[in-house]
Amino acid sequence: LYLDNGRCINTFLLERYLPWVEGMDDDTVTRLLYPNDPQDVPRAIELMTALIKLGNITQPHDLDINTAADVDALHFLSQVLRCLVDPYINIWLSLSEQVVHLSCFAHLLYASYRDQRRRLMPHQLYYDSQTMVKAVVINITKQQKLNPFERFSLLDQGDDHLELLFAFLRMSGGHNSGLNYRQALDRLGAARDIGGIYARNPDLSHGHRRLNLSRKESVDHITRHHWVGDIIAGHCDLPTAWLQGRHNALVILKDSHL
Repeated sequence: LYLDNGRCINTFLLERYLPWVEGMDDDTVTRLLYPNDPQDVPRAIELMTALIKLGNITQPHDLDINTAADVDALHFLSQVLRCLVDPYINIWLSLSEQVVHLSCFAHLLYASYRDQRRRLMPHQLYYDSQTMVKAVVINITKQQKLNPFERFSLLDQGDDHLELLFAFLRMSGGHNSGLNYRQALDRLGAARDIGGIYARNPDLSHGHRRLNLSRKESVDHITRHHWVGDIIAGHCDLPTAWLQGRHNALVILKDSHL
């Protein structure tokens, strides 16, 4: 990952600087940078949280030029990650504040991608990241049209429910995972029943290990019911929040020296 000052942020660089974070030893850093399961979401969140903390560390005044450039790049990266992660794990944020963070993330990502292109990240990842933000804004607008007094949770975005339904569908077939149209209809009914049981009795379902955020020490298994901030759709002024995020991104870019 290359940033605008030409610094390449890779695992070797992170291995050098992550131990600066309080509570991070070499074993913890290795576990985060080289996970056994690349799709382990809680581990990824733990790594991003550590990078955010790393960016907030006060820089010593006696750094050499190369180290100072590395620290500046890591500080900028931490700002980008904070704008991405906070809207989903900081339960005190209002919906407007969540949009401000995501807008800031989208603008920072665009500014970096425009300069570095594929050196920053693969094209597909950039597209997916911007599409995620766009989908949130579009869905908030839809909710404001349908019922502005309803709560809107970013945690409901995504296809987790569809994936769970597909998992229950396959589970209903036992060892016979193949099915025809009629069998699919029958099993869909059974899958819906199973999903309903788990929904009414959440203590029976511990969730998928890769998605279970209770494994992350500082992040509970957050749902919309845990959210404290004001997430009423009608209370969110989308244009104002989006422009505020753009302004925050410009401030970060001016202060980043990148």
